[in-house]
Amino acid sequence: MIKQSIIATAVICAVMALAGCNSTAAPAKKFAWQTDDNPNNINCTRSGSTASVNLSAKDLNMSTTDNRGCFNSNNKFCDLRIYQVMVESFMHGADGAPGVQQSYGPSKHQGNLKGIIDNLDYIKSTGVNAIWLTPIFTVTKIEGQSHSDDLLDGTGYFTSDYFSIDPRFGTKEDMKKLVDTAHSKGIYVFLDGVFGHAKINVKTKSPKGNKLVLNRMCRDIGGYDDKMTLKSATCFKVDESIDFIKEVATYWIRELKIDGWRLDQAYQLDSKQWKQVRDAIEAESAKKSNTYVLNGKKVLPLGYTVAEIWTENPQEIEKNVFANDGVSSAFNFPLRSQLVRVLATREDPFTPGSCQAPAKSLNDDIIKKMNGYSRQSIMNNFLTNHDTVRFGDLLQRAKITVDGQNNRDYYDAHLTAMSFNAAMSGPLTVYYGDETGDDVKGFSQSPKNCIMLHQCDDHVSRSDGHVNNLTDAEEKLKENVSAVLNLRDTHPALAHGKRVHLYSDHSLYADFKQYEADKVIYVMNSGTGDRKITINNDVWGKLGLSSKCTMKSLFGGSVKDNVITAPALSGTFINVTCR
Repeated sequence: MIKQSIIATAVICAVMALAGCNSTAAPAKKFAWQTDDNPNNINCTRSGSTASVNLSAKDLNMSTTDNRGCFNSNNKFCDLRIYQVMVESFMHGADGAPGVQQSYGPSKHQGNLKGIIDNLDYIKSTGVNAIWLTPIFTVTKIEGQSHSDDLLDGTGYFTSDYFSIDPRFGTKEDMKKLVDTAHSKGIYVFLDGVFGHAKINVKTKSPKGNKLVLNRMCRDIGGYDDKMTLKSATCFKVDESIDFIKEVATYWIRELKIDGWRLDQAYQLDSKQWKQVRDAIEAESAKKSNTYVLNGKKVLPLGYTVAEIWTENPQEIEKNVFANDGVSSAFNFPLRSQLVRVLATREDPFTPGSCQAPAKSLNDDIIKKMNGYSRQSIMNNFLTNHDTVRFGDLLQRAKITVDGQNNRDYYDAHLTAMSFNAAMSGPLTVYYGDETGDDVKGFSQSPKNCIMLHQCDDHVSRSDGHVNNLTDAEEKLKENVSAVLNLRDTHPALAHGKRVHLYSDHSLYADFKQYEADKVIYVMNSGTGDRKITINNDVWGKLGLSSKCTMKSLFGGSVKDNVITAPALSGTFINVTCR
């Protein structure tokens, strides 16, 4: 019998990182909570500090992230608030396609396009203005293939035909209805572009006659070629295939008027190749023939591209996608990993988990490193995606909350995390269910037979969508998440503002954000005790403002005179007005 650790390595190869994996290699290093002698050894606690802070001008470090990506930028991508759905698991619409029926993860695998159409009003109610669908293109079974390949087919990440919609999800007409209906409600639509690998039986000739040239070697995140281990999959000779890839990317803009692409395992193309694809996407999106109606107004497709480069090293993100003006945006894995360390614990297939990271580490260890990106680079902040463990389960893994006993702190932690992402300049993505604090019932630790139970860390969050019959606590969280996200419409400093870090310690984090006339202070309290921050008048002068500034609470905590009170485990937004 194959050892579980070797199987887990194979799954990571199959689902997360095609390049550089070998299923016969030495077993992957176990997570901290998987050690044989103590499988439950994480026990995180929150700071109980109630210490007050007196902030004066001499305490401020005026270094900023000004002119980086969305920091002090009018870029239209900065306003995006994207709702991610795993199509195969999200929702099943009655009288629609049957769904894939089998795949990795704990859902019923009956999600279809009609289920998304039926729930667009719900999606809109969460405060988002865009939706990202995981791959929807046709996957064709190979005769005699293994059960593991059947499961992999269900994910959609190994397509057989880039120019058709998988009938298990619906039809091209269904997809057009989804896009048109979303646009009518003011929701942009992004598709998932897997442009570096496909199923071995992929159609290699495009409608225009461009060729996809197959290759048994994949580019890895280091830029090297690495032999693939999946018998049923293939990578591409990208330079020889670039016209085919550009045709796929532009075809669906013309056919459906989509607004751009999420780019899977983006390191499989290099930044110069991405530049060619991006230019094609933006050129097609700028054509008047692709005009559509968004919430009653005629607009052009947005032309957004966002790369998945799963690494905590900003230099690798810069090298793989931002260099040479390659991709406009990338998911902020470094900041996400640190945020869950501060508020919960973390999963990671490469290094052990940890928790109890101080709030100040978000600034000291992560955000300062953003200055290493190209100036035009845009980071997309998120909390969960389909390859990570749900935030709720990470809270339970940390033993901050108990599985099956979601208390107030459980929901407050979700809102606090969401508020942090809402306060950071740039686009953000909400994974379906995070707006209600969804988790996988009965799961906090990945079991040793995780593949058979569909509860491995890299696919467990692919649970059935939960949008009906919400509990009072779930409904309240969704309403609060919506309120926080919608603040970005009325306060552009949140999505576009330059940032000055005011203060942080173990449990307190405070930023000053400004864009044009709009000024906001954001305070996150990750601890269990209320914290007070006194803003002395000389702070305003140091920030280049009039000495006559007043503060008013927008959400979360309260203000009295010049003292901000940040409640335990919360995010607080304060409007600053100066005469």
